[in-house]
Amino acid sequence: MVDDRLGAPVRVGLVGLGSVCAAVHYPGLRLIPGVQIAGLCDVDPVLLARRRQEWATGLATTELGALLRRTPLDAVIIATPNDTHRELVLEAVAAGCHVLCEKPLALDHAAAASMLHAAAAAGVRHMTAFTYRFAPGMRYLKHLVASGALGEPRHARFQRLQYWGEKAIGWRQYRCRAGSGEIADMGIHRLDFAEDLLGPIRAVCGLTRRLLDRTEQRDGTRCAPQDVEDWAGWIAEFASGATGVFEMGKLTKGRGPAGDHDIAEVNGSEASAAYQLHTPHQILFAPAGEPYRLVPVPEAFLKPAGSPRDPAAGDPVRGFRYDQEWEFIAAIREGRSCVPSFAHGVRAQLVADTVLAAASERRWVEVPATPC
Repeated sequence: MVDDRLGAPVRVGLVGLGSVCAAVHYPGLRLIPGVQIAGLCDVDPVLLARRRQEWATGLATTELGALLRRTPLDAVIIATPNDTHRELVLEAVAAGCHVLCEKPLALDHAAAASMLHAAAAAGVRHMTAFTYRFAPGMRYLKHLVASGALGEPRHARFQRLQYWGEKAIGWRQYRCRAGSGEIADMGIHRLDFAEDLLGPIRAVCGLTRRLLDRTEQRDGTRCAPQDVEDWAGWIAEFASGATGVFEMGKLTKGRGPAGDHDIAEVNGSEASAAYQLHTPHQILFAPAGEPYRLVPVPEAFLKPAGSPRDPAAGDPVRGFRYDQEWEFIAAIREGRSCVPSFAHGVRAQLVADTVLAAASERRWVEVPATPC
């Protein structure tokens, strides 16, 4: 039953029903009073039928256009392969729907910028799924930087190291579908929150490596070799003068399947602090002259104000991600911009494209002063 104080329900369609939707978007929406999951869409009819039964949702189609024609929707969440984002977003905003789209928004900056322009022209709310902004440790780290508790930020380190095995990983291993490998997958998250923490990046130099062909699928059949990077590293110079070192990889044995290494460390003139994914309710903190120690994240930073999520319930490494859906729905109800919006997605794509150019040209490259 919908709480009358919330007004009309927010009717949401889910587009792309794979693991990200099942782990983040669907359970996040289910926590929010007054949200109705009004329809499902996926090009795989078998998966579509299974989700329809699991989630007890009546309307299920294989085409977004059919979904938009058959039921009134206020919003859609797009969690499909990267190469389909632009077309689906343009279709949704043309129908007047608010849109939350998975990262990266598109395969390159120009395509991402066209999505932002279309959403702005339609007057709809738009959001990029930069999930890690909602991690309690990241929220507290941002507060420490902004409040001056670390002094002047001097240098930072961002790593996401995993082990996904050495067999094929589907559409993510092809440039035409993913845009790039590690930079588009995990790197773009870190570019977004690095700039959220430390301001704009001015220039980058980088290196990428394609270490495997990945021509064998998990069922033993063969597929075309991958043409994207398995590993990427780059150095960034921020406009503030701070520096950052980034490293991403999916072939770090000892870091998977449940041992992912994810850290964001900021070293300032007065203190250092670091967020770690595996301890999202704690950060590492060290004043000058002292070793790191684990510090609890204060209650005010465990979730956004108003979020219905209980930070003490469930797996803390997963639960914070549900606050992304809360931000999307709250922005719709309050008539304000989502944070992070498509503008943040466009900016991150611009820096990602610059990292790829720097790696290809083997030189420092300035981030273009290009408006969104």
